[in-house]
Amino acid sequence: MTQEEERAEQARLDEAERLDWFEMMQSPAAERIWLQLLQELGAGRLMVTENDMRMRNVSDQILNRMAQAVPDIYIRIVCKLQGIQ
Repeated sequence: MTQEEERAEQARLDEAERLDWFEMMQSPAAERIWLQLLQELGAGRLMVTENDMRMRNVSDQILNRMAQAVPDIYIRIVCKLQGIQ
């Protein structure tokens, strides 16, 4: 595969993932479940230990994917994580 073909394939995969996230996040149940999981991972809390940092990194990756797919739901979840409702 040429570099151009690899970039095109990666762009296709990225778009497919974004659409999957978009589709999944249309469900209010999915939003509630992700909010709970992110809270359990420590999103929105102070990091104290090395493990907290690892878990926060995972939650940040999830939130980044969510933000790319459905910015309005991302904003709503981040506000809830920060106690803004």
